[in-house]
Amino acid sequence: MKRILLFIILLPLPGIGQSYNLSPKAGLTKIYSQAIADFIKAVKDKHKTRFDTLYFGKHVYGQPDDFPDIELPKTIENTQIRLISPEKGLKMQRARKSLVYINMVGWVEPEKAEFIFVTFSNGCEHQYDCFINFKYNVKQKEFEPGQIRFEYFLYKNPQ
Repeated sequence: MKRILLFIILLPLPGIGQSYNLSPKAGLTKIYSQAIADFIKAVKDKHKTRFDTLYFGKHVYGQPDDFPDIELPKTIENTQIRLISPEKGLKMQRARKSLVYINMVGWVEPEKAEFIFVTFSNGCEHQYDCFINFKYNVKQKEFEPGQIRFEYFLYKNPQ
């Protein structure tokens, strides 16, 4: 009887210890979409820039920071969202210099999520990086945005 009770206590139960009641794939889709929305708003506020379409590199190289196997909404914050291979992104950047290509790197944990948006334009020139952090609010059962900051390379910092 003690073994059965110990087994039941140690048996991982679905939903217990999870940060939200979504499937892992739905949870990743939600936080990635939220991060993209916050990125679009931050760029609009900081740089007075609006995008009609953003191209995200769906890099899958067997690394911890690979883009997850999720489907993003076709539109976020009135901006068309397209997932493409990094190779296709490079080819498109060379053909259309005004195209904005983003290498999005994310780490999602139960209590926090961190994202880096490595932004390219003007024929594959590294423009800036945007860092967005989230903390999980247990009461609200959702991630809340924290710090957003930019690091600049070729793009002029608007200060």
